Amino acid sequence: MVAGGSVTITGWPDSTTQVGDEFDGILQQMGAVITRENGGLTITGTGAIHGIDIDLSIGGELTPVIAALAAIADSPTVIRGVAHLRGHETDRLAALATEINRIGGIARETPDGLEIDPSDNLHGALWETYEDHRMATAGAIIGLRVPGIQVEDIKTTSKTMPDFDKLWLKMLEGNA
Repeated sequence: MVAGGSVTITGWPDSTTQVGDEFDGILQQMGAVITRENGGLTITGTGAIHGIDIDLSIGGELTPVIAALAAIADSPTVIRGVAHLRGHETDRLAALATEINRIGGIARETPDGLEIDPSDNLHGALWETYEDHRMATAGAIIGLRVPGIQVEDIKTTSKTMPDFDKLWLKMLEGNA
């Protein structure tokens, strides 16, 4: 979606009570083509990423990924219902707004979320992770589209995915 190709996640369940069950629908709203076959979920970019107005109260952990996509989208995004993210590893709303603005984006905190507008001024810079695995993932996603993004400490992803850095490199090399 971000780099214009396709990514297949094998072993994706047909249904689940986990918040990830909402993910494919959100990505479709943002412009991806989603297909499910042979137990996998394939996400294909269409060349455009669209902003979204969404209440993520049922899946706040998706906020950093959606915010990263919003930073490179072609229309505004409003993320609501996630005030509780201020109390995670870091204040994720403040951190996301700070980092998106640092790279030339346009992000504002709201009492319960974020507003992110399109920007033609995105540029490379250090993306701080605040020792937060989801912040590291958000920076990696933006780095697919914006040259020169350097994720401060990608190893913070080891909290939920110990081999993230190796898997990410394999994906970028087309060997995943």
